[in-house]
Amino acid sequence: MNLLFIHQNFPGQWKHLAPAMATLPNYRAVALAMHDRPIHAPGVEVRRYRAKRSSTPNIHPWSVDFESQMIRGESCAEACIQLRNEGFVPDVICAHPGWGEALFLKDVWPRTKILGYHELHYQQDCSQFDREFATSFSWQETCRIRTKNAAFLLGYEDIDWGVTPTRFQWKTLPNRVQERTSIIHDGVDIKHVKPDPRSRLLIKSKNLTISRESEVITFVSRNLEPTRGFHRFMRALPQIQANHPNAHIFIVGKEGHGYGAPHPSGKSYKQVMLEELEGQLDLQRLHFLGPLPYNQLLKLLQLSTIHVYFTIPFVLSWSLMEAMACGALVIGSKTAPLEEVIQHGHNGLLVDYFQTTELVEAVKEIFQHPDRYERIRQAARQTIVEGYDLRYSLQRQQALIQALGCNTL
Repeated sequence: MNLLFIHQNFPGQWKHLAPAMATLPNYRAVALAMHDRPIHAPGVEVRRYRAKRSSTPNIHPWSVDFESQMIRGESCAEACIQLRNEGFVPDVICAHPGWGEALFLKDVWPRTKILGYHELHYQQDCSQFDREFATSFSWQETCRIRTKNAAFLLGYEDIDWGVTPTRFQWKTLPNRVQERTSIIHDGVDIKHVKPDPRSRLLIKSKNLTISRESEVITFVSRNLEPTRGFHRFMRALPQIQANHPNAHIFIVGKEGHGYGAPHPSGKSYKQVMLEELEGQLDLQRLHFLGPLPYNQLLKLLQLSTIHVYFTIPFVLSWSLMEAMACGALVIGSKTAPLEEVIQHGHNGLLVDYFQTTELVEAVKEIFQHPDRYERIRQAARQTIVEGYDLRYSLQRQQALIQALGCNTL
C-alpha cells in the first residue's frame, strides 16, 4: 500500500503515525512538507514544496485565509503531479484540510482515498468566549469567522473519512461530517512520558537547579496568548507569589500571538502583561523559558508541583496530556475541552476561567495540603494510560487507514 502524508508543518499530527506505517511490510510512506527544518520521521520519504506566490496586498480581510489556502492547495497539487509523473499513486492520502493542501488532491488522483485530520470547525462561541482583547464583535467579525471555514467546507466534499482527537472537536463539525469522522486521539507515548521522582533540571540561564523537593508552578503554551488564558494566569501571579514565597513559576512558550489576533499595540502579550503588573511581581521567581527542547519540557513537567492549563473552547494542547502522563497536578479552566478529560477532584482541578481568585485559592490549598492530592496525580496518569495510550491510538489509526485503502469503510 502506498501512503502519502501531507502537512505544511510535517510531521505535525502525523508525528507518530507516519513512521509507524512506514515500518509495516509492503507499505511505502511519502510525505510533503513546506518548511526547511530537519524532520525526524524514520522510514518516510520526505519531499518539500514551495508556495508559488505570496498573498495579495490589501486583499479583502475576509479573504486573507482563503487566498492563502488556495495558494498552498495549488502548490501542493503541483507537487502531487510531480509524484504522479514519477509513477507514484497513493492508496490513501492523510491530509490536514485546514491549510488548503487537500483542496485539489482528487483532481490529481480521483480514485485515491483521503483521510482528513479535522482539527476544528470554527464556531462563533469559541471566538467570542473571552472578549477582552477582541478588536471587534460586530456582524463583520461574525462573517470573517464564517469564511475561515471556507476551505474546510470545500475539503469535506472530497474527504472520504475523517479523524479528530476529541469529542469536543468532533462536535464542532457539521452533522454530515460527524457521520464520517472517527474520534481517535493522537496518543501519548506513556513509556517515555511518565513520572520520574529522580528527575532534576538545570536551567543554565538562571543558574537554577530544580528537583521534586522544589515548589514549582508550570504554565506551557506554544504561544503566550489569550486563547490559552495567559493573561488570566498572569493576573493571578501577584497573589500566588505573595502566598507562596518559596514557589518558582516557570512559563514555557514563544511570544507570538498564536491562534488569535496580535495585541493592538503591536507588543507581545508577555510585554503587555508585564507592563500591566509592573511592580507587583517577584521577577526573581518568575522564569520565562521560551520554547524548550522536548526532553527538557518533559523534565519540567515531571518536576511540576502544580501545572496550570487554561484555554477557551478550542483544541486541547498535547502539553496537557503530557503533563497528566507525567503525574502533574493540573489546575485547568472549567471549559468544555478540559471537562472532557478532567473530572474535578478525581484527576485534576477545574476553576472558573474568569475568576482569578479561584485559581489563587486552588494553588493555596494544594501547597498547604500536598498529601491530599497525591491520589489525583496518580489518577491523572491513569487517565492517560487508559484512554490516550499511543499504542492504542496507533492501532485504531492504522486500522482506519487499512480499511480505507481496502475500500471496506
